[in-house]
Amino acid sequence: MASHGYPTSSSSEEHEATRLKQAAERHAQSTQDDRYSHLNVANLLSFQQVERGILRAFRRRGWTDFARTKVLEVGCGSARWLREFIKWGARPENLFGVDLIEKRIAFGKEICPAAVHLAVGNAERLEFADATFDVVIQSTMFTSILDPRIKHAVAREIVRVLKPQGLVVWYDFVWNSPRNPDVRGIGKKEIRDLFPGYSIDLQRVTLAPPIGRALAPISSALYVAASKLPFLRSHCLAFISKAAA
Repeated sequence: MASHGYPTSSSSEEHEATRLKQAAERHAQSTQDDRYSHLNVANLLSFQQVERGILRAFRRRGWTDFARTKVLEVGCGSARWLREFIKWGARPENLFGVDLIEKRIAFGKEICPAAVHLAVGNAERLEFADATFDVVIQSTMFTSILDPRIKHAVAREIVRVLKPQGLVVWYDFVWNSPRNPDVRGIGKKEIRDLFPGYSIDLQRVTLAPPIGRALAPISSALYVAASKLPFLRSHCLAFISKAAA
């Protein structure tokens, strides 16, 4: 996924926004239509594992009723995770998403309930008041931002719009992709640097996609078994909240 897009002020921000849009276009052209579809068994198994991890984290925090939960998805694409929150009981009018790519937002509006708020927007300048959201979720967005200053600016905005008792849900990969120079992996240390003073509950998840795509068509059980090996997990699932005083 990518960042988002209200007008930016500096040349470096404009350059990064342009680069992100171009990278998204290249990615769309080079990716098979079913690569991220749930009809692809490897993608389905991966997504289910992440979903279970997120729901377990909410249950541990006693968060079992989403009816009044206000959620923002940054770099939302077609709002996949907002649609999951609806499935979990969230009300569409409490769900918001921003993304840099207009085509993604347009598609998201086609497939989401009309009450979901989706807009082209820049995560460096979120147009929301302080302490607006109970949950802010980002999925494979930060790894698409190569400028460290912009990463930190986006993290500050996420913290700004999060309620004091709110939760940031982070899902992103930790390894660089040898075939994709438009992204850069983010490890535990960098996540902690992006959210100083915050408590971070972090775990490695997701069988590395090239391995998963090879194993899943053979056997779902084999996929699950391989995914239990930590050194084969390519992504980080983190839950970020204000550290207790």
